[in-house]
This record gives sequence, C-alpha cells and structure tokens, in this order.
Amino acid sequence: MSEAVGIVMSSFVLAMAPVFVAAHYYREQMRRKRLRQLAHRHYWPHWSNAWH
Repeated sequence: MSEAVGIVMSSFVLAMAPVFVAAHYYREQMRRKRLRQLAHRHYWPHWSNAWH
C-alpha cells in the first residue's frame, strides 16, 4: 500500500514540475518586459534632449 502511495505522489510531483517551470519562465519574461518598458520611459526624455 505504501509503495502505491509513493508511486502516486511521485507521479503527481513529476506531472506538476513542468507547470511550475512554465509559470516561472512566464513570470520572468513579464518581469523583463516591464523593466525594459520602465527603463525606456524613464530615460527617453534625456535621450531626446541630448540630440537638440
């Protein structure tokens, strides 16, 4: 009985691992996108004034 429980639990963990990896990858991509947008908005006026 305990072997069956161990097999079920390990199968569940192995099935959920790709879901957590995909969620982590998505969050990291959104964080990078937001940082790029923030940096672009913050520094853009300085760049445009430097050319005048």
